[in-house]
Amino acid sequence: MAPTSLLILSIAIGTVLAQTPTHRRFEYKHSFRAPNLAQRDGTIPFWMVTGDAIASSEQLRLAPSMRSRKGIAWNKRPFVESDNFEVEMAFKVTGQGRVGADGLALWYTAQQGTLGEVFGSNDYWTGLGLMMDSFDNDGQRNNPFVSVMINDGTRSYDHQTDGAQQILTGCQRDFRNKPFPVHVKIEYLNNVLTVHMTDGLTAQHRYELCLRSENIFLPKNGYFGISAATGALADDHDVVDFSVYSINTVAPQPAVPIPQEERVKYDAEFERQMKEYEQERAKFKEAHPDKAKPDNEDEELYANNFEDAAARELRLIYETQNAIHQVMQQMEAKLQQIQQSQNLHTSMLQQNGATPPAGQQVPPVQQGGPPTPGFQAHEKNEVIQGVRDLTASLRDMKNYVNEIFTRSYNIEQKLGHIPADGGLSAETKQYLDNIQNDIRSVRTAQIAAGNAPNINGVDVPAGDCASCVSTTLFFFVAILQAFIIVVVIFVRSKNDKAKFY
Repeated sequence: MAPTSLLILSIAIGTVLAQTPTHRRFEYKHSFRAPNLAQRDGTIPFWMVTGDAIASSEQLRLAPSMRSRKGIAWNKRPFVESDNFEVEMAFKVTGQGRVGADGLALWYTAQQGTLGEVFGSNDYWTGLGLMMDSFDNDGQRNNPFVSVMINDGTRSYDHQTDGAQQILTGCQRDFRNKPFPVHVKIEYLNNVLTVHMTDGLTAQHRYELCLRSENIFLPKNGYFGISAATGALADDHDVVDFSVYSINTVAPQPAVPIPQEERVKYDAEFERQMKEYEQERAKFKEAHPDKAKPDNEDEELYANNFEDAAARELRLIYETQNAIHQVMQQMEAKLQQIQQSQNLHTSMLQQNGATPPAGQQVPPVQQGGPPTPGFQAHEKNEVIQGVRDLTASLRDMKNYVNEIFTRSYNIEQKLGHIPADGGLSAETKQYLDNIQNDIRSVRTAQIAAGNAPNINGVDVPAGDCASCVSTTLFFFVAILQAFIIVVVIFVRSKNDKAKFY
């Protein structure tokens, strides 16, 4: 009967503890959340951020997606509000690859942590470590994995086995590359640690139990912290919300109001002490007029050395307006210089391009007077555009002539500098010599016909000479022969090339 009685008693005690009302209070000095997560200088109030961690207004990036990076953030104040607490953290772990590394951790330790090898924080800690490991070091194919390890400052975390022999308990949860931030809730109440997580697939917080462990004894007045690290693989480790709540099983006592009689007595005592202070101050001024400060000296000192938000805003507006005014003055001076230069060029064009003599300046054109004869603005633009078009045409013609010259030079080099071993055969050379002799004979006959316009006293027209060849026919035959020569050279040179198979 004894074991049965103990079991019933333990169940009854657990039921009573579970039904004990708890009072939850948000602790802003141990928390941060977006938006306005960080200040303008990149710091988080009541938090210390170091390593590769970067704080912005929307998130705290503990470790970027770069190899071998680590960053930490630790609360500067110890948690003295209660022995029990609840932490709600929203984070995102995103990366390009199918597998990421190394992971993220949440800490509650007796001392503030430093940069180290355990997910970015130091080893041999004293307190709680909640690890969200995204890389499978032990080859068990059970990552991403969420685990809890309690350390008393004497044990070292074993990375090779993912702490399999050291962790209390854990669960396998895929928290990488989710469309919404993953929320994790850690509750420590009556030495019982409970961890719930969401899947990050919806905007609603659908918590599921990840782990629960009893008989957990954490150090009092500890420090909260978070850290992350990357290895050969890299992910972005971002925290967007870290909210801490103190849990009390006893309702806080409301403040007892001061009775009216005591309030009146305290007000009268305050008035009496203020009168005595003013009297002593007046006596000191009479006895030491050289050392006494004027009544408005403190106000003047405050006005000279300090400024409120309104005064600072007005000063910034005044400085901005002065800067704009200076820029406008500079622009006005530049415009005046441009206008003077335009007037000078217009006057020179109106004088048909005549340049002013040395030492003499052309008077500027009157802006409001009647129009003067000469080039108008549109005519000047047309002339300038015509000159530009002519320059472009000349440039195109020059390029065309250069291209023709280059091609002609290349053909001449090919025909006149053929190597001996790859040159023409004797038969081809004989054929070319015959063509050259024929062309020379035709040219000689044309010259002779031009010098002797009549035969036996009778004028012979150029069109009636049977032995004469027309210019068109001559050039056609010459081009045809040149084309045949080029084809023969190309075919013979191609057959002589070595072949590789």
